[in-house]
Amino acid sequence: MAKRTRMTEMEAYAVKTRQSEPVGSRGKGTLLLERKASGAIQAYYRERTSDSDKRLPLGTLAKKPRVGTDEQSLDGIRGEALRISVEAAAAGGIAKYLEHISVQQVAAAASRAATAALEEAERLERFRLAEIEAARGSFHDLFLDYIESRRVKATPGVVKELERLLKTNMQEPHPEVMRMKARDIRADHILTILNPIWERGSKVQADRMRSFLVAAFNHGLTAESVVGRSNAKTYSLEINPAAMVKVDKVSAPVERALSDAELKQFWETVQSTGGIGPVMALLFKFVISTGGQRIKNLIETTWGDYDLDAGTVLLIHRKGRGGQTMSRPHLVPLSDRAIAIMRQVREINGDHPWPWTTHGKQPFVISSPTHAVADWLDSKHALIAGAKIPTFSPRDLRRTCTQLMQKHGVDDRLSDLLQAHGQTGVVSRHYRNNPEAALPEKRKAIELFDRALAKALGEVTDTGNVLSISRRKKKNPDGMS
Repeated sequence: MAKRTRMTEMEAYAVKTRQSEPVGSRGKGTLLLERKASGAIQAYYRERTSDSDKRLPLGTLAKKPRVGTDEQSLDGIRGEALRISVEAAAAGGIAKYLEHISVQQVAAAASRAATAALEEAERLERFRLAEIEAARGSFHDLFLDYIESRRVKATPGVVKELERLLKTNMQEPHPEVMRMKARDIRADHILTILNPIWERGSKVQADRMRSFLVAAFNHGLTAESVVGRSNAKTYSLEINPAAMVKVDKVSAPVERALSDAELKQFWETVQSTGGIGPVMALLFKFVISTGGQRIKNLIETTWGDYDLDAGTVLLIHRKGRGGQTMSRPHLVPLSDRAIAIMRQVREINGDHPWPWTTHGKQPFVISSPTHAVADWLDSKHALIAGAKIPTFSPRDLRRTCTQLMQKHGVDDRLSDLLQAHGQTGVVSRHYRNNPEAALPEKRKAIELFDRALAKALGEVTDTGNVLSISRRKKKNPDGMS
């Protein structure tokens, strides 16, 4: 029998029909090259037995195989044929090798399918978690949600104040904190917001800001359990980080009341103080002229609440947690002094809905009077005989008026009635249903107070006369004059 020999490289690439060569030792199969009609030379590993003739494709023979195709060089095809020859021999023949390869392919396909299924499940889980994460609200979302929850229960002034605090104390100075998820906020982030407020000397506001933050997080802890809630944001809160922060209580001067000299100095110079607008200055004078009405209630009034012919202004007192749902009307008589102030205000803001406004878009925010008093205290006017006037707040004007009435012998009952202080029980319910019922006694109180104020301002002596308003004419059909 002729000895089997290997093809030369020239013979291999020049195959016209088919040509073969042995692979390894005898009995280990042959490498078969076969030229196709297309001209390509297809390579096979071939193994013939007495009862079978099997071929396994090895690829296409090429001198310069192209990447990404089944093309191989002659050496590459020979190496692949030898590998199959060895593995087939180990398996017990080509048939068992093919069977083994089939099993491996099935297992590989199953493994790929399982891997693909796992990857798809992981992708869907990542997507689900991303959706959950996207639905989780930020710190900014939480505070906005809290503000919205207060719109029904709180007064418009409180809502405006919350919106202002969100902008000035939180969003503008700390945007990176506000973008954080609410559930990731910790006590140190709350301190980041509160410390600058405290350090600029606004210690009461720092405590107030903390209270709002505590309330906002308390809202977030329960908001997701409210039936019918329209906000789709979730917060997944577990703790209230604001509740963990403490603000040292400021010993506010609760007994602070201006002396007659201090009151006179404030009255005469507030309108000429830089940084204090004319309407704000008139607001302070109106608060004083009306016997120390609550400045917040006055700020909320519209022109429709004033009847200058009848000499009254109708205030709505809202105190406690009830907000708008617990309100009490308080009809305040106006002295000639107060009416004259309102006529000045009307010349400035008569075209706006509110008397006490700067641009007519909304009334003053509640913190504006505090800032104005601080401007006055920092000015050259806050001196008496070269001595600095001690600090005070707009709320102290109310206490000043109370003590002024006490000093000049105004009955405490009349003083309380004028200031709507401590009006509870049967008396409160009677006046709530009929605010004008107490007007005669209030007129008596404001007349006595105006006399005392005139003396404090140095306008009259103890024997001077002050125009009585007890016989002021009732409202005429023409409305406010």
